[in-house]
Amino acid sequence: MRRTFDAQTKTKTMKTITKLFLCLLIAVVINPAATRAQQADSVRRLIDTLLQFGKEHSLYSSQVDWKKVSDSVRLEAANAATIKAALPAIQTFYRLIGDRHGFITYNNKYYGWRGNNKPLDKATHAALIKKMKDGYRLKKQMLEKGYGYLLVPDNNPTHRGAVTEIARQIRDSLAALNPEKLKGLVIDLRLNPGGDMYAMIGGLSNLFEPGKLGSFIYPGTKAEENWNVNSINGVDKVYSGPDTPCTINRRGKALYRLKVAVLTGPYTCSSGEALAISFKGRGNTRFIGENTGGYTTSNVSFQFTNEIGVFVASAVEADRLGRAYPDHVQPDDELTGGDDFDNLNNDLKVRAALQWLKHK
Repeated sequence: MRRTFDAQTKTKTMKTITKLFLCLLIAVVINPAATRAQQADSVRRLIDTLLQFGKEHSLYSSQVDWKKVSDSVRLEAANAATIKAALPAIQTFYRLIGDRHGFITYNNKYYGWRGNNKPLDKATHAALIKKMKDGYRLKKQMLEKGYGYLLVPDNNPTHRGAVTEIARQIRDSLAALNPEKLKGLVIDLRLNPGGDMYAMIGGLSNLFEPGKLGSFIYPGTKAEENWNVNSINGVDKVYSGPDTPCTINRRGKALYRLKVAVLTGPYTCSSGEALAISFKGRGNTRFIGENTGGYTTSNVSFQFTNEIGVFVASAVEADRLGRAYPDHVQPDDELTGGDDFDNLNNDLKVRAALQWLKHK
């Protein structure tokens, strides 16, 4: 049955709604203590939840004196009446458990502990720092006849289908180098602080033989979750345990035997490191550059509120041979600085990569 209202009824209804709104507004203004109490309660619930979640899921749980951590964090957050005021205590939580990869998100910002990282030397890494600041993108280039270059940057899939889109962009850039005729390929991960590892693996799937590429190892339970690739009827799939986070149609032939030089540096982090680990144990592959950033762990997370997400490192990454990387990925040939992204012919690491690729 359809309801109708005459003008008088509408006026009365609007007056009632207005009165109710004013009453609520007056209640908040008159009783700000109630609002502060609610905010303080949210802080306590977040601290309680963070401590319990960390104790149950943290990679470092067995090494932590949880009473000491709990007492310290609660004491620091004792007078925090808002989430913002409690952020230093939350950062203390991550510092005390030794988790430099975990963090919370609050109002679209990240809050965690970055360990004892020292700032990069501005002179040694001037080109790297400048490029990170100025911006960069997926880049393909022929270095010289028979030798290609592919810079794989970080990514940020924000919508349904974005993982596949990113993988296609990488796949198409690789295909544009005509890799079947290459003698060697440089994969540059120096400007890759993270994103979705499966999109990147999917885009480079031609380079990997079907099978295990790496794994997440959970020390508490000794459980192991592998990430793998497989190719069936021209379709490449990337697996993470039972899930298939990336599926992409293959372009070109398999490149399992192609010589590949992987360039790494201090800004190679998180999923960029997972991609690097995927190349560990691959034949005809060599790592050149510097130690990676040291975020070689996998995070488990939950959404506390719409504005607050909680992330805790829960597993360490290992390569296809079972070698764990608790700190960073180390290159085979260590070269510090010498980066030149605007002129690759002058880039120390690219030149070293070419020298290795040409060596029989």
